[in-house]
Amino acid sequence: MQATSQNPAKVLVVEPHPTLRTVLVQRLRQDGHLTAAVASPREATDLCRDQTPDLLVSAELFEQSSALRLGQQLGCPVIVLTARTGVEPTVGLLDEGADDVLRKPFGLEELAARCRTLLKRGRTGLQERVTVGPLEVHLLLRQVTLSEKPVELSPREFALLCALLMPPGIVRSRQELLRLAWPPFSGGPRSVDTQVLTLRRKLEQAGLGDGGGITTVRQHGYRFSLDSLPS
Repeated sequence: MQATSQNPAKVLVVEPHPTLRTVLVQRLRQDGHLTAAVASPREATDLCRDQTPDLLVSAELFEQSSALRLGQQLGCPVIVLTARTGVEPTVGLLDEGADDVLRKPFGLEELAARCRTLLKRGRTGLQERVTVGPLEVHLLLRQVTLSEKPVELSPREFALLCALLMPPGIVRSRQELLRLAWPPFSGGPRSVDTQVLTLRRKLEQAGLGDGGGITTVRQHGYRFSLDSLPS
């Protein structure tokens, strides 16, 4: 788990199920994280003797330990993956110190987004929002405001906007947007076009100008254009 000159985030996955462990590592590596995976807390502490991961993604319970205890030992934020149902276990884990909780089964894209949010908080001092001109996206609250007025978006529209804004001005292909804002193996290029259309309309109605700040780059995809934003 040695960091490179580009200083990618170090993420440790602790999950006893081998298939899930492999899938989680593959998805997190797609985001450029330096990701390692082990099956038990003992393996995790052995791996991290000389360094601390930036984030721990761990199954909740083990025979003689837990994700929360392991997070305390390693001294890093932890996302707990729990198989328990209902609200009370999630609330309990958060109250006991978990930085985030995901209930199995969960979407890989949701996990990836939550990892990005926690890693960003750790590196930028609890950054909770992205501001582009008069537009503010509150990442943790999953809210969007324009000139301090709320903009109501569906979960998919919110994920799509985040993909276009991180960073703004970058052209995103339809396949990139599918990977960033849709669950695996769902949707297609036409789904992206449809969601972009509805997102544009809502941003236009909110007062963000023609096209809602989203421009089409022919044969390439879409980008959020800083030039079209109102002052």
